Parts: sequence; structure tokens; C-alpha cells
Amino acid sequence: MVDTDFDAEVPLLFDQGYEFSQNQEVKVLIDDDVGVESLDYETIRNVVHDRVKKRRTNRKIYGYTGLTLSKWMITIIIGLLVGLIAFTIESFQDIIIIYKKELTEKLFERGLVLVFYNYAAIGVALVLLSSFLVMFWAPAAAGGGVTLVMAYLNGNDIPDFFRHRTLFTKILGTICTISSGLPIGQEGPLVHIGGAIASELTWMHGRPPIRERSVLAPQTLRETWRNKRRELTPKAWIFDFYNDKDRREFISAGAAAGLAAAFGAPIGGVLFFMEEDSSFWSRKVMWRSRLCTTCATMVLSWLNKRKFSFSLPGTISFHSLKPEFNVMDLPLFVITSVLAGGVGAFLNIIHDWLAQFRPSSKHRALRVLEACLVTLISVDAIFMLPYYFGHCLPIQKGQEGDEYWYRYACPLSDQDTGVQTYNDLASLYFAVPHQFNHPHEFFLLLFILAYLIATPGGIFMPSIMVGTSFGAFLGRIFQIFFPRWSVQPGIHALVGATAMLGGVFRTSISLVVIMVEGTGGIEFLLPVILSIVLSNWVAHHVHSAGAYESDLERIGEVHFLQSEPSQKLHLITARDIMASDVISFKEITSVAEIVEVLRETSHNGFPIIRHTHRDVFSSDGQLVGVILRHQVLLLLEQRCIFEADALTLNRRRRHSCSLRLPKSAMAQQYLDRLMGVYHHAHYPHRRYLSSRPEAVNELEIDELLQEFATPGVNGSSSTDSSEGDPKCKDVEQAIRTGKELAVDFRPWMNRAPLTVREETSARRVYIIFRTLGLRHLCVTDATNRVVGIITRKDIAKAHKGLEDAYSDTIKEQEYENCQSLGQRSFGRTPRSSFNDRSPRDVLFSLP
Repeated sequence: MVDTDFDAEVPLLFDQGYEFSQNQEVKVLIDDDVGVESLDYETIRNVVHDRVKKRRTNRKIYGYTGLTLSKWMITIIIGLLVGLIAFTIESFQDIIIIYKKELTEKLFERGLVLVFYNYAAIGVALVLLSSFLVMFWAPAAAGGGVTLVMAYLNGNDIPDFFRHRTLFTKILGTICTISSGLPIGQEGPLVHIGGAIASELTWMHGRPPIRERSVLAPQTLRETWRNKRRELTPKAWIFDFYNDKDRREFISAGAAAGLAAAFGAPIGGVLFFMEEDSSFWSRKVMWRSRLCTTCATMVLSWLNKRKFSFSLPGTISFHSLKPEFNVMDLPLFVITSVLAGGVGAFLNIIHDWLAQFRPSSKHRALRVLEACLVTLISVDAIFMLPYYFGHCLPIQKGQEGDEYWYRYACPLSDQDTGVQTYNDLASLYFAVPHQFNHPHEFFLLLFILAYLIATPGGIFMPSIMVGTSFGAFLGRIFQIFFPRWSVQPGIHALVGATAMLGGVFRTSISLVVIMVEGTGGIEFLLPVILSIVLSNWVAHHVHSAGAYESDLERIGEVHFLQSEPSQKLHLITARDIMASDVISFKEITSVAEIVEVLRETSHNGFPIIRHTHRDVFSSDGQLVGVILRHQVLLLLEQRCIFEADALTLNRRRRHSCSLRLPKSAMAQQYLDRLMGVYHHAHYPHRRYLSSRPEAVNELEIDELLQEFATPGVNGSSSTDSSEGDPKCKDVEQAIRTGKELAVDFRPWMNRAPLTVREETSARRVYIIFRTLGLRHLCVTDATNRVVGIITRKDIAKAHKGLEDAYSDTIKEQEYENCQSLGQRSFGRTPRSSFNDRSPRDVLFSLP
């Protein structure tokens, strides 16, 4: 057992590591060396965890535990907050846009130039505030955020993506950006906002208590290294929800609620994330997501109606549209779907091409200037197009009012009839975004320019607007050429909007449900399904990937694993994609060797093996477990260390030794809990910092080793004072005395890690890795010796390397030498159009 008595003080996390991450914040924001680590979805099963589980008794009320009830309650709160924030964003947008409209009406009599300057000044000021916050305070708030939500749910930890400042910037930036007049939507940001709300709730619920550092006063110098450990307040946590597995479930529900609130489609929001975004789905997650989306849409409905109502607030409306169509309309629906789907794929091609010319995030002023310039172009188009191409039309009887109609340069009333008039294009461009009916074709060009600027904003609603306008345009043409067929342009507008979404995003079932729920038109289910099928087929042949997949391919640091592996992975094995230079630990390893490995490498998983070599870098040994980097850091931080002699460190059968554990069962329980929330307490939004040498330096291990190696501390009387590095001299002196400080990994390591043989097909490795949400997969030979290790990066490189190395037109005989080709190509980092940019810069280029 460990000599240190844990009964006196229960060890918890100390805030020194968290202070380190806060102190390095300014440096990290400026530095482009921002890493993306993988998430730990696998539960750490070890000796201590099993003991804690056996001692714990769950009290149940009507078959439910308190943990289950808490998860359901948090899910409800997430849905309520998402609906409330969605209503807040929409309300502030209405207030600002109506104010701009009233201001222009008052100033219009003084001249168009004055109106333009005032309108442009307001729009530029709003975008300037939004882009300034994004560029200088919360870079992760740029874009829509759906792509990075997908990456996170796939297993990638995106730095600062769910931070509170990012959430605040996303909300305020979305209000400012959309109110400025830019042709972008709020649907994508609401997905990010929903996920961030879920993350913040779990963060506050599982936040570990912090206490100032306290060093226990030892009675003798020999006990100093034992008591010099970091301690925290011994306060019990009721539930710990800030582990990666629980956060994944809550973030999935919150993001689905954001999409549901945007479209008024609770079922569509769940299906969209089940089909497109969430890589790990279960019946439990589906029910919680369904409850969360229902709460969000209910709150939004109640607040919009100003009374308690259970009607859903659909955001897409086609007024006076008759659900009447016959067989003769089907060929026209096919034409509309094919053309609109092709336009959607063309948009993805244009966006990929323009992304190469966007300024880098290093040039922050250029990014802000770009956003302001695009705003000026949009404002100029908003003013010039109605002035030169708009028509003065009479307001129909019964529809009078200033909510929808905008007079602009038209007379107050018609001279002949006396009916009030309005400008058709001005009413469209100056209206609140969710009141758009059929925007002009120039909206497509403005949408292309506004896409990818350094402000929060999505592409859902702009795609719908472009598709609606294009479909209505085709419907008008069909009316001219087929006057006897009773063609309704409104139905073609619906088909065009659905086909545009299918061509841009490449989803199927969820888009059908979203369009049906959003429009409330179940009668149009057949043309909607037809448009989705045809648009996906056409878009796939025009551009291979959707908007989200294209953005994920451009990010070099984010390794996204698709749901289906490439068939070419059958041609290679685990040996071809694994990392062969494996760094491993022994079951009982000296602290000096551990510190050396942690400082010289950034690996986050280490196999535990049994062998006779003292070289820690040797991989010769049988696999007995796996331990993660943050577990090792926690054991060093909490001083789970003991004095080991040379016989203990080098004996072959260490399992015959007793396990080195804290004496207190409470201490064991807390250490087990702390391993699940280590990153939350130390680096809650930047876990890549734990892979850097600074994280090891903060533990003050060098001082500990120096103190242990001091003459008289460990029974030594050596007075060696040779020149050289003092730290190395102290470690060598401790070794010469016959005793070293060591860590016993056996109680804490994962005793049953998943492994594959080196002959296993790479396709099977891909399926196992992604389906189980693994972070490390050890590769062993016939004698259970570790020959390699596979991580997310290795699989992504192999998948990308095969797709790049071989095309569909390669002759079949070239596959005979596939294995040798794979060994030469898979080791290289896949080339990317963004490989000259930092990972932080990619945050500004995502929808």
C-alpha cells in the first residue's frame, strides 16, 4: 500500500493546472499552434473502478435512479433555454430591422443618398461589432458551427468551441449579422448555440470544487515528498456529467433542439442529427433528443403566440398554395429537382474555390475589412435593385399594414384608384428574414459573397431562399409553355427549396421531415420526396461531397471518420496503417522515466507491458493494459508514488506484488472519479495543453526528485557533486542508492483494452474503431506482444491516402502491389487545400 495516509485528507484535483490554462490563454489565442485532441468515450475500467462499482448501491424510485432523473431534467432545461434564446435572437432581429425600416422611411424625403449612408452605417457597425468579437475574442464563434459540431460528436475535441465566451459571441454576433442585411441565416448558429448550452449546463453541474494549495507540514524531511501533493476540497459530487460520454449525449440533444427551434420541426431536428451529425446514436439518445426538441419548439411557440399554445411555429410558409397536382406535373417536378440540385452542387464548388482566396486569420484587420466590404456591397444591392428594377404595386385589400410592405420610392397611393402602393423588391430586401417570400435572383450572388466571412451565420435559410426563387422562376416558365396544365409556381418553389437543400447538404429523410414540418404541408410529401432523391443523385455526380463533408476535408487537424469506410481498405491490413514505434510503460515504472516520456512525446495513450528491459522506449513485452496520459498526470499530481527498489522495478512477475493503492476507500473513489473529469478541472476547453511539456513542469516533479535524492532523505549518504545538469545528477544519485520513486499502474490501467492482430483487415479496423468510439487500438502479434498502435489520425490518413492514391479508372492489375504502395503513402499527412493555414484559421471557413 502507499505509505501516504489518504485518510486525513481526501485528494481532489488542485487548481494549479487550471490556473496554468488560464495564464496561457492570451498566448494560445495569439499562437497558431492550436491542436485538436480526440475525446475519451470509452469508460476507464480498472481495479479501482470495479471496486467502487461493487461498493456503490443505487437507490431506485419506481425503477429510476437519481442519475437517470437528473439527465432527464437537464435535457428539459436545455430545451427550454434553447427555445428562449431562439426567441430572443428572433425578437432582437425584428426590433433592429424594423428600426432601420422606420428610419429609412423618415429620411427618404431628404434624398436617397442620406438614406443609403444611414442604412449602410448601421449595417457596417453591426457587422463590425460581430466580426471584431469573432476575430479578437472568440474565434470559434465564426460561421454556422454545424461542421464543428459534427466533428466534436465524431470524437474530436475542438478548442474553445463550447466555451461561454463563444456562446455569448455566437448569440450577439448572429443578431448583429442577420440584422445588418447580410444574406445569411440563423439556423446553423442555433445548432451551435444548442450544443454550447448543453455543454455549459454539464460544465456547471460537474464543476469540481477548487481550493488553494496546501502543503502538509511533515514531521521529518523524509516525509516531505510524500505530503507535497496537490489537494482539493473533499466535497462530494452528486453526479458527474462532464465526462465525454455524457456530454456527447447532451450536446446531441441540444444541437438537435437548436435546429428544431430554427425550423419549427422537432422530429426533423432529431432525424437530421441521427442521419447527418451524430456519429454515435442509441435509443436513449433519441428519446432525450426528442424531448429536448419538443421543449424548444413549445417554448418558441408559446412566446411567439404570446399565449399558451401547442401549435408549432413553422418558419417556411407558402400562402394560398393549393395541394393539387396530377401525373402531368411529375415531369416538371423532375426538371425542377434536377436543376435545383445542380445549382446546390454548383454552390459547393464555388464556395470551395472562393475559400482559397480568403484572407488568413493572421491578418485580422483584413478579415474584419472583408466583412465590412461585403456588407457595403449587400447594402448597395438592397438599395439599388429596388430603385432600378422594383415595381410599384397596389396593396391588396385586407392586407394593408406596414409589417410587410415597404413603399420605398413609390407614391403613397395610386392616383387612379387611391390604393396604397409598395415596392415589391424593397419589401423583400428590407423585410425581416423570416418574412421573405420570393427573393430576387441577385440574392444568389450576395449569398456567395457573404459565405465564409468572419461572422456567425449559416447557409440553411439562404439555400432555401435561392431554391425557392429558382423554383418559382421555373414555375413561371412552365406556366408560359404549358398554359393548360394549371402549373402552380408555389409548388415548384417548394420543390426547388427542397432540392437546393438536398444538393447542398446531401441529406435525405431528415430534410423531407423538416420541409413537411416547416411548411405544415403534408399534402406535398410526394414532390418533396421526389426532389430529395433526384437532387442527391444529380449533386453527387456534379460534386462528390456536401457542404459539411467538403469543409471537414479542408481541415487538416480534424480527423473525421465517415459512417462508411472505403472499400479499398480491404486491400490493406492493420500493419499498414499502424504506428510501429510504440512507447510503452512497465507495470511499475520509475517517476524519472515517466517524466522523460511525458516531456519528449505528446502521445495520449501508453500500452502497459511486461518485459525485462529497463529501457522505457522498448516495445518488447506482452500487453497487460493501457493507461492514458491524463491518468499518468493525475497520479503524479496526487503523489500516488512509492519507494521501489531495483528488484521491484525489474522483476518479471510484478503481479505477485501487492497493489499500491491509497488506504482510504474514499480516496480511491475520488481518484477514480477524477480520472473521468481530469480535462474538465485542468483544461476544460483546451485539452491539448495536457500534451505539452508545461503540463508536466507544473507538477513540480523535478523538485520532488531532487528532494528525494538529497543525502539523508532516502537513506543515502552520498555526497556526489559532479558537474553537469543538476536534475540529471539528482536522478542518477537516486538510482545509485538502490531506490527510486515509482508509480504502480496496475490499479489504474485499463486491464482489458481492445486489440487486433496485425493481419486484420483495415476496413474491419475502421468499423471497430468508429463504432465503439475508441481513441487507441493496440495491434498485437501471435504472442500478444505490442507491435503497433492505431489512433484516429492513422485511420484517417489511411482512408484519405487510399482515396487520393487511386481513382475509379485505375487498372485492376495495379492493385496487386497495393500493400507496398500503402506503406509508402499512408505515412504522409494527407494534402489539403488548407494545409498552409492554422487550425484556428479554419474556424472562419465553416458553415
